[in-house]
Amino acid sequence: MLPKIVIADDHPIVLLGAKIIVEKQGLGEVVGTATSPEELEIVLSNTPCDLLITDFSMPHSQRDGLTMLARIRRLHPELRVVVLTSIQNPGLVLSILKLGVSGIVEKNANQRELLGAIKCAMKDKRYVSSYFRLTLANASILNLENIQVKLSPKEIEVIRLLASGSTPTQVAEKLSRSIKTVSWTKISAKKKLGVNTDAELYQYARNTLLSD
Repeated sequence: MLPKIVIADDHPIVLLGAKIIVEKQGLGEVVGTATSPEELEIVLSNTPCDLLITDFSMPHSQRDGLTMLARIRRLHPELRVVVLTSIQNPGLVLSILKLGVSGIVEKNANQRELLGAIKCAMKDKRYVSSYFRLTLANASILNLENIQVKLSPKEIEVIRLLASGSTPTQVAEKLSRSIKTVSWTKISAKKKLGVNTDAELYQYARNTLLSD
């Protein structure tokens, strides 16, 4: 019997493409789709499945990617999860892997990578696509406590304070900078880390011990 698969992504074209790849290759039956973490939770609650293929970040939601994955792992501990993402930061990649997902694949990868991830997941093995293996190798990350953060000292200072609960106004006052400067510093850090939301940025900061 083919495994039952749910796919989640906020881009309809990606949903359709992943569905075609999965079913054309005979690797599974797509039994549900979702375009947000909230919709995905409803689908998973009402649709028995063996594997979830999901985007990491769906910007039109209040939930960041790590929160979404942690919640899925808690509510559906036996569900195999393969993450499709375009993030580039090795620290976030490791944070995703720490949540116990079955695989992580870069969105621009060859379809063979996704097929490989599905096959490994169904054998209860972990799959990390070649792009992310190279990303981790280039970062010289040897263990989860050795994450290298490529932010400037000023960016680290601002994000540390924001992640610990300070408002942009409080950060600006404490560092004697304008609120506009604090905002641009935050935007710069998000671009460097490859995250889309403030929640993801602050979660990353907490996971990598940037916050006080």
